[in-house]
Amino acid sequence: MAMKRSSNLKLSEIRVGVIVGISFFLGALAIVSYGKVQNLFSKQVPLTILFDNVHGLNVGAPVRISGMNSGFVKSIHFVRFHNRQLIQVRIRLSAARLKDLSEETVAVIRTQGLMGIKVLELIPGDISKGPINPALPIAGKATLTMEKVLGKGSDLVKNLQELTISLQGLMEQVRAGQGSVGRFMTRPELYDNLEAATKEIRRVATGMDKGGGPVSSLIHSKEMDTRLKEILRHLDGVMESLDDPRGSLGMLSRDPRTAADLRESIHDLAGILKNLGAGKGTAGQLLVDPAMGQKMDATLDRVNALLDDMKKDPHRYFSVQVHVF
Repeated sequence: MAMKRSSNLKLSEIRVGVIVGISFFLGALAIVSYGKVQNLFSKQVPLTILFDNVHGLNVGAPVRISGMNSGFVKSIHFVRFHNRQLIQVRIRLSAARLKDLSEETVAVIRTQGLMGIKVLELIPGDISKGPINPALPIAGKATLTMEKVLGKGSDLVKNLQELTISLQGLMEQVRAGQGSVGRFMTRPELYDNLEAATKEIRRVATGMDKGGGPVSSLIHSKEMDTRLKEILRHLDGVMESLDDPRGSLGMLSRDPRTAADLRESIHDLAGILKNLGAGKGTAGQLLVDPAMGQKMDATLDRVNALLDDMKKDPHRYFSVQVHVF
């Protein structure tokens, strides 16, 4: 009986050992598949990256090239670089992946999953520009953080709130019958007037299309169409004559001497009008001097009186002698 219990105890211990061993094996396999330990068994190359802000990146975080696990973060600490305080991130990268990086390679910190796990992403750049130099630091590129996203989201929410308040005020004005839209929505006579105006416009349009008025004749008459075409042809002829260099306007637009003569004539005419306005000369005095105008009126009155007297008694002014040979 004691032997049987001893064998059962050993069998239980063996089972527990097997379960524990399998658990360790699965845990190690999970760690290797995650990409940290497996890099320990391959040749690695150290690289340095400089950031202004690592946004919570931790030592041991995975390093990826175009989404593929290629290394891990070795250390993170502050450094002085060109009189600036930066954060130096040292990584271990698989040597087999070094050929995929160019001298234009930049690094960004991305957030993976809902848990916010930080991942270092290397963007290779243009390979044709030349391979990367492992001795030179890689430039870290700023990324859009959750704080910036939330800040922009808060601005958007604020704008939406202001828009909502404005819309509420507008709707209150409409309900109160204020403004054109409010009056239209609350006063039925405006709608009735609009409907009546629409019917009248429809009636006028129908009359224009089917009636016998001048507008309908203009639209449907072939004679009016012919006359319009003739008018357009005449206008074309006038435009051609204006464009003809042998005509007056054609010469005016093309011959500089004609244009100069016209400008000189206009200048002389302007001088004459200016002298008339200033009262120079007989014509100017007639225009601006009241005494000269009165004298002219008196002279015309005497001439008219003389003509009337001559009509009444012509023998007083004319004598007719007849000679008979």
